[in-house]
Amino acid sequence: MRILTTVLLLFSMPYFGSGQNTISGKVVDELGLPVYLAAISLDTTDEATYSDYEGSFVLTSNKDFHWKVSISSQGYQTESFFVLSGGRTEDIVLQYDEEMRKLINGTSSIFHRFFQHPLDREILFPKRKIELASTLFFGGDYKFTP
Repeated sequence: MRILTTVLLLFSMPYFGSGQNTISGKVVDELGLPVYLAAISLDTTDEATYSDYEGSFVLTSNKDFHWKVSISSQGYQTESFFVLSGGRTEDIVLQYDEEMRKLINGTSSIFHRFFQHPLDREILFPKRKIELASTLFFGGDYKFTP
């Protein structure tokens, strides 16, 4: 019986000694809005996860801590940081990249292509509802100004 107990303990040691290490957190943009499908990955490994609709993520690895974690998403600058121990991180804020800033400011070529009419440069999606109604009901010929 003593031999059987010793053998079971020896074979079970690797399972108790090598637990999975986990960090969790939330990825948000500069406005505090969650970033959906941001890629969170460990450098020098193939381990990665993605943020959900709320920007939350959980990254699990068998590798001991002192991780270098990279977070990236389209339209944002890649963020990297070191993790020394597991647990929950503070909100991770991703900064907009240059093309996204141009789009937000209205200086991007994409903005002009989709939101302005190519001939008369009128905005297709006006800010006031009156302009939208006059465009829909009168074919854009009649402009109502209050």
